[in-house]
Amino acid sequence: MNGLLALSLSWLLGQTAPAPSTEPTEAEATSAVQAAQLDELRARLELLQVQDEERTQQTQARLETLEQERTDEQAARQQAELLRQESLRSLARAQEWLAAMDRLLETGEEPIGPAVVSAQRELSDALASTADIGRGESARLIQNVLQRLGTLEDSVAQRNPDAARLQLFFAGDELRSAWRMNLDQTRLPALEP
Repeated sequence: MNGLLALSLSWLLGQTAPAPSTEPTEAEATSAVQAAQLDELRARLELLQVQDEERTQQTQARLETLEQERTDEQAARQQAELLRQESLRSLARAQEWLAAMDRLLETGEEPIGPAVVSAQRELSDALASTADIGRGESARLIQNVLQRLGTLEDSVAQRNPDAARLQLFFAGDELRSAWRMNLDQTRLPALEP
């Protein structure tokens, strides 16, 4: 009766009666926990899917980068081989011009100027190709030959064909060394990764 009296009093005073107990049952609590766990698992799964997609995209991008690097390296090697072949052809033609100059100096019949110019042109072409593929020692030898050819005409002008032929002999020796260095394919420069 006290409870009814308290209820009546609170009603009279304008207060609402306390609500009956709404505590969840054990089954409802278990269901709510399971629902929260399920939501958490779904969120984790979504996160894992997003991370997996990101890894897949990163892997694909890396594969594309590696493929492009491989393609670029192949192109660079092919270009280096073309330059090496050009250099060998130019060096061989320059050697022919040196042989022609030697014959001209031996006979003393014709001026050697045109032969010197032709040999210098071939050597300049070979030097450009050799420098492009990073063959420093070969380039140095070709430069030596060019310098010797520059002094060759002076020796001829001073009527000293023996000195000219000696310069030509040394030039031929250096030219053969440069040619052998360019012939060796295994000495192509390593490309940077």
